[in-house]
Amino acid sequence: MRWFFVLIVMLNGVFYLAHKSEQGFDVLSERLDLASGGGNIQLLAERNKGVVEPPPRAAVAAPRPPEQACLVLGPYSDEADFGSDRARLSGLGVYLEEYERGADYWVYLGPYSSLAVATKAGGELRAKRIDNFVIRKGELENAISLGVFTDAERAATHAKGLSKKNYDAKIRRIAKLANRYWLVFRGERGGGEYGRAESVMAKLEDDNKKLGEKDCNLIASYKQFD
Repeated sequence: MRWFFVLIVMLNGVFYLAHKSEQGFDVLSERLDLASGGGNIQLLAERNKGVVEPPPRAAVAAPRPPEQACLVLGPYSDEADFGSDRARLSGLGVYLEEYERGADYWVYLGPYSSLAVATKAGGELRAKRIDNFVIRKGELENAISLGVFTDAERAATHAKGLSKKNYDAKIRRIAKLANRYWLVFRGERGGGEYGRAESVMAKLEDDNKKLGEKDCNLIASYKQFD
C-alpha cells in the first residue's frame, strides 16, 4: 500500500507542474503580443508629429502716458509787466530766469596784499599820469583798475600798451547778469486745455514778447516766481 500511496503523490506533482507551465507560457505570449503589437504603442513624439501649435500671442504694449509740453510767453522785464497778462488765463505760472546780458572786461594790476599797499601803488601810477582807482570789494578787492571795457579787443590793446611800460596788467571778464520773467502753461499737448491756453497766449504777443513751446525739463532750470 505504501508504494501505491507514493505513486499517487508523484502523479499529482507531475500534473501540478504541467498546469503551471501552461499558465506561464500564456502570460509570456500575451507580453510578447503587446510588445510587438503594431500600432498599439505610440511614442509621444510621434503622436505630436504633424500637430500645428498656435503662434505665441504678441505682447500688448502699455499705453504711453500723455505727453507734457510747456507754452512759454515772454520775456517780461519786471513784475509790473506780466500782471495783467497773467490774469487773462488761469493756470499760468511765472518763472524767473537769470541770464547774462553782457560782460565787462577789466584791465587791472594786483590784487595787492592790503588796501594800504594798493592805495600807495595807485598814487605812484597817478604820478606817472596813468588813470586808475582801487577796487575795494568784490572779486578784485585790493586790485587797481586801469580801465573797464565792453569790448575784449579794446581791453587787450590797452593791456598791451601798459606791458610796454613794464606793468604786468591782467584782464578779467566780469559777466553782467540780469533777470527776466516768463509766463508758462504746462499741459498735455493736443488736449483741450492746451489748445485754449495757446489761443489766449497767442493774442498777448507783441514786439517785446513772443509765444513758444519749450521742453518742460528746460523750464525746470528756471526759478518759479510764486
